[in-house]
Amino acid sequence: MKFSVLASVYIKEIPANLALALESVFNQTVLPNEVILVKDGLLTEDLENIIIKFKSQYPDLLKIISLEKNVGLGNALNTGLKQVSNEIVARMDTDDICYPDRFEKQINFLKENPEISIVGGVVQEFDETPGDLQQFRKLPLTHNELYSFSKYRNPLSHPSVMFRKAVVLKAGSYKDMPLFEDYYLWIRIIMNGFKIANISEPILHFRVGNDMIGRRSGMSYIKKEIHFLKTINNMGFISNIDFLKSVLMKLPLRVLPKRFLAFIYKRVLR
Repeated sequence: MKFSVLASVYIKEIPANLALALESVFNQTVLPNEVILVKDGLLTEDLENIIIKFKSQYPDLLKIISLEKNVGLGNALNTGLKQVSNEIVARMDTDDICYPDRFEKQINFLKENPEISIVGGVVQEFDETPGDLQQFRKLPLTHNELYSFSKYRNPLSHPSVMFRKAVVLKAGSYKDMPLFEDYYLWIRIIMNGFKIANISEPILHFRVGNDMIGRRSGMSYIKKEIHFLKTINNMGFISNIDFLKSVLMKLPLRVLPKRFLAFIYKRVLR
């Protein structure tokens, strides 16, 4: 089963992280036959040098798409998705690291479960070195479990997913929903009658040492989160009661000091 990898890089990415991410993609037990890397606006010279290095090593596999200005993750991924040749697409962030058998496990899962349109998996969170935090983000596995879970929380870890391109396109692909582009897409896919799942094994090292907690707090995040909740409430995915529950449950978290929020994410929301 041929498949593509889709990733986007922008100017604030750390070159060493990009190199580790790409190395993990090209050192898989099952290799993609295409890697689409979108350059979301101008990049630093060091980032460009990393890309040139990998392009020279994998000239037939790595395809570069250059955008003149930064358009944000959702728009960059939409541009890249239009250039994807295969029906099966794996997402990858340019600061994470794949387990060596990630793609093999996900390809086998999709082969064995043709009714599933998107599959994610367990991610191991790390700060500087994979395994240094010894903590995993585990989500429900089956579609029915994830349907209920998605009323209140994101059911899939975005950089861990592998999906069927036709389903994503039918649901409208990524839309303008800052910080919630992926969550919004999963909900529209579910509402279109397609099924999602997670596998129970770790498949991705997920970097959290880049102020992930800080980006999930403050008034700016609160405004975006309320806008997202109102949108899916208007769509009929969540009820008015669900909306109120989410607001009462989530908003107090966004004003907590970072150390308390980090504790809750580690001890409660894993």
